[in-house]
Amino acid sequence: MKHIFLLFILFSISLNAQNKNPIISPIFDDLIKSIIQNDKYIFDDDNIILKVPDFADNPFQVPIYVNGMKILNAKRLVLFADYNPIANIIDIKLEHLLPVISTNIKIAQETPLRALILDDKNIWHVGSINIKSNGGGCDISAQSSNNYEYEQLLGKIKTELFQKEEGNRIKTSIFHPMETGLIFGTNEFYINSIIIKDKDKVLANIKSTSVISENPRFIFESKNKIDDLNIEFADNDGNIYKEQKK
Repeated sequence: MKHIFLLFILFSISLNAQNKNPIISPIFDDLIKSIIQNDKYIFDDDNIILKVPDFADNPFQVPIYVNGMKILNAKRLVLFADYNPIANIIDIKLEHLLPVISTNIKIAQETPLRALILDDKNIWHVGSINIKSNGGGCDISAQSSNNYEYEQLLGKIKTELFQKEEGNRIKTSIFHPMETGLIFGTNEFYINSIIIKDKDKVLANIKSTSVISENPRFIFESKNKIDDLNIEFADNDGNIYKEQKK
């Protein structure tokens, strides 16, 4: 009888962990399964900080901030927005980066934003926050391609490296239209890969999508000091753009 009762308690805890979604979304289950398959996950807003505007007036440039540093030895960080036509935002194999990111995204309508962080026990922690907006950020072509200096500016990178107590803060941006291809007469054209290195040591492999805002800006944080920062951006058209910062 004791064993049956214990099994019932464990089952209830597991069920509650799955059902305690702080922002109910009819497509959440399908989305998270497409990313993590059958891996275990828990909702964990206590240990994942997400910050977005109170109201996103500009749906083409919505600043987001994620900090999961309370989850020790994190291995991967994934962001997605439930109701975006392209839900996936970014997927970071952290390697030697902390589970921290700041960037801007486009949103099509009001949507939950999810941050998934994989810990060293292979359990995913899910943080959630709602982005309020009138939307429309995925419905207009990029403005940067209309710049008369577009060809000269395409792929131009700006990077700054800031010292922290143990590691570095990396602030980087690149001139790129980040075209979704959802607008009639346009094709997808966006940064889909970022590799961050210290000399030849890979700090992170990052996969990004076209819902990151045009001329994307990123802030990352490293676990240790960086001596020779190398960043390589690549887009889906095969172009590679590089930057070195010492």
